[in-house]
Amino acid sequence: MKKLFINKQGKVVLKEVREPLIETKGSLVRTKFALISSGTELSTIKEIRFRSLSLIKKIRTSKDYRKLLFSELKNRGIKEAIKFTKLLLFKRNDKKNFSSPSINLFPIGYSCSGIVQETNIDNLKVNDRVACGGSNHAEIIYSPKNLTCKIPKNVSFEEAAFATLGAIALHGIHRANIKLGENVGVIGTGLIGLLVVQLIKVIGGRVFALDLINKRLNLAKELGADFIFNPKYYNSERKVSKFTDGKGLDSIIICATSKSPKLLEDAVDLIRDKGNIIMLGGFPININRAKLYYKEVDLLISRSYGPGRYDNYYEYEGYDYPEKYVPWTEKRNMEFVLKLISEKKLNVKRLITDIIPVEKANTAYNKLEKDPINTIAILLKFFKDDGSIKIIKDQIKEKEISKKLIIGLIGCGSFAQGSHLPHLLSNPNCKIKGISTQHNSSANYCKENYHPEFVTTDYKKILKDPEIETVFIYTRHNTHKKFAIKALKAGKNVFVEKPMGITYDQCVNVYNTVKETKKLYSIGFNRRYSSLIQISKGLLKDRTNPIIINYRIANSFIPGHHWIFDPNEGGGPIIGEFCHFVDLVLYLINSSPIELIAKGGSLSHKNLDVFDSCTVIIKFKNASLANLVYTDLNAPDMPKERIEIFSGESSIIIDSFKTMQIGGFDAGNKFLSEPDKGHEKEMKTIVNSNLGLEKLLVNETDAIRAMDLCFKTIESIKKNKSINIESEFYE
Repeated sequence: MKKLFINKQGKVVLKEVREPLIETKGSLVRTKFALISSGTELSTIKEIRFRSLSLIKKIRTSKDYRKLLFSELKNRGIKEAIKFTKLLLFKRNDKKNFSSPSINLFPIGYSCSGIVQETNIDNLKVNDRVACGGSNHAEIIYSPKNLTCKIPKNVSFEEAAFATLGAIALHGIHRANIKLGENVGVIGTGLIGLLVVQLIKVIGGRVFALDLINKRLNLAKELGADFIFNPKYYNSERKVSKFTDGKGLDSIIICATSKSPKLLEDAVDLIRDKGNIIMLGGFPININRAKLYYKEVDLLISRSYGPGRYDNYYEYEGYDYPEKYVPWTEKRNMEFVLKLISEKKLNVKRLITDIIPVEKANTAYNKLEKDPINTIAILLKFFKDDGSIKIIKDQIKEKEISKKLIIGLIGCGSFAQGSHLPHLLSNPNCKIKGISTQHNSSANYCKENYHPEFVTTDYKKILKDPEIETVFIYTRHNTHKKFAIKALKAGKNVFVEKPMGITYDQCVNVYNTVKETKKLYSIGFNRRYSSLIQISKGLLKDRTNPIIINYRIANSFIPGHHWIFDPNEGGGPIIGEFCHFVDLVLYLINSSPIELIAKGGSLSHKNLDVFDSCTVIIKFKNASLANLVYTDLNAPDMPKERIEIFSGESSIIIDSFKTMQIGGFDAGNKFLSEPDKGHEKEMKTIVNSNLGLEKLLVNETDAIRAMDLCFKTIESIKKNKSINIESEFYE
């Protein structure tokens, strides 16, 4: 099927990709028309063009890049600082959270209409006409239940393609809480602004439209605006005062986008005392507090299509919010927009500037970018390829015969691409044959950049391939147990990025399956492989004295909406990340733990179901002690990890896996040009052990021991008492 992407040069390309798979609560829809969101999609194109510049050019033009790079230079070498800066800024700027650390292809689009091709939703059937939100411009899309709406009989496919954009406008109206007869300003009369103008009239508001383009203002007037002003020619504040009896506007919805804070400043000048300003467009929020204070202005953000947005339970798992508590969800907003179109109260046909075949999508985007005065909305029309255009095809390499370790990947996110794949690709003893990812866009990215024999959105193809010997798993935490067990039972060796599972029972199931299948299993506890840790292990090897380790792990703040804090998906940081550090002290002390006491809680976030910080003391059978402090209360520009090891009047201090101070041992201090957290050595060891050339450094027993202590950490915090450790895994 055909799908639109933006390549790394910022050009729109049409590619042939695999059809999506239907999931449990959604439908496959054959697209008829897709609406280009001129604001969002053009800004994405410009952003990608900026990202394609060299880092030096970015540093020259961006204060953000300069600030971040220089802060990272304090804690990392030049090479790692540059690499980390590129990756982190990619994530910061990528509002859709694409997982690739560099950009080749970005899918675009989120508003379309089409025909149901396959469904597992009760109130839908094949051939139903639907409007869809959140899906990209593609011939066939997967549309989740709560982002799929039936189209009324008298609404055309062309009109229905506006449902998602209409929901964005409608949510802004809801945020403004406009009442009958109120005076409402609309700054910016582009596509969203013209929808907002009409919706305000539907609920009985008086519309004051402002724009710098007269042609758009005239269209706003035609669609119902009561007053129109071009600030270039009129004193808007004086005009508004005149037509509101000196009071000012009750609400203002800013639909324009700008790099200047003047949009907000102008809005504050026009608003009445205690009025509200709704921010739909993108612009700097940089204004004199006194201006807001004296008018007691409410500044409100309007987030996308409405309640449910960015909530995986709502958008992808199909759970709804009770209507009596949340009357206007994403889906109900979309449905109401379609109803208004059906009742002829919302005129979207008048907004359509052109309808262009998807094969000529470049023409559409060029027109939007180069002629914004005369272009409001462009629809992309999807139809069968007649052979008149050239579609870029994926090229599958011929099967290679090799005695190397043949690897398959399930998942291929930013961590895999940034920390593991470079070392696997440069290793002559292994070959990546297949990569399975959840989405077509990431599959195509992996295809173009890592050149496996095949990519797929069906992980079973990896498990069924007879040549693949080892499966590397890089998916969300809640799927680790599922994929590991399926791979083991399919006769594959397994490497899984931590954790082993997100519950104790999951970990035990994986452990037992490894024993039953007698396959190799390892987990991504990479710090064991660090050269500084290997030196420390060697120095401590023959010690008979107890060892005391003080290990501080101080992350910078992670937003509470991050998936790691979802107990059902990420399991929480203590399960998802803290296991790293627990494993390291187990490895260095090399004795069975006998008691654990932990204190902690959700210290940097409110209303979390998991803990984000803890202090843990572990007592060992050989009288050794480990104290671990874990938090995300750290400043972003401060070092993350510090390990202090004491034993028999000797000590080792490791800072950020870059410097190592040694006292009392027959060894000198170590200073590395780049931090060494062990990723390169880890990948080499995994490959060699799977080829029978050396033993695993981390196996299933190491994995479950570390996970067991993480679960006991949570138990100790909840019960507020120490926990005795009695487990078969330490015998």
